[in-house]
Amino acid sequence: MSRLRHLSGSILGIALVAVLSSAVAADAQEQSVQQLLERGALEQAVERAGAERGNPESTYLAAQALIKMQNTGAAEERYGQLREEGDEAWKAIGESGAKLIAGDLGGAMDAANRAVSANESNPYGHFQVGLVAVKEGNYTRALEGFERAAQLKHDLAYAHLYAGQAAQRLKQTQNMAQHFTAFLKLAPEAPERQAVQSILRSLR
Repeated sequence: MSRLRHLSGSILGIALVAVLSSAVAADAQEQSVQQLLERGALEQAVERAGAERGNPESTYLAAQALIKMQNTGAAEERYGQLREEGDEAWKAIGESGAKLIAGDLGGAMDAANRAVSANESNPYGHFQVGLVAVKEGNYTRALEGFERAAQLKHDLAYAHLYAGQAAQRLKQTQNMAQHFTAFLKLAPEAPERQAVQSILRSLR
């Protein structure tokens, strides 16, 4: 009888694990590339973007995930896709991303500025300006770029994170706190949350 109970328990445990695994997979499937990126599910974000080829936003965010994974070669491939498939703004964003990886900061900023000129309402053009400006050490320009990206796309958590970091560099404490608070609200599972929470606690 005890063996039967043990066997039944084991079967139930296996079934429960299978159900939970299916639920996790289904949840990941329902989440966007942006949501997966913002909770640190980088490989899933890249996979999801691969299933959405032709969607420039997903392709761009996959490049960001790959850079976080230190896979710059694959990130360059995603930027190449943007240059082949996107409109003029996305082509310039892809060019900027590739040049930034190559260390060509002047070329990267020129391309990012062209992206903004081609479509001022594309938040990722401004986001790319911010990324390049950070590498240049121009935190005022970086803050402008990230804040404009966040204005155009209110749920873009990393625009708030990077804006907060730029504001921190500029010693704009209140602005930094506002952006970090917005980041935590939008991306409560992000890998950076503990570091951000620590900074906010230090302000109290």
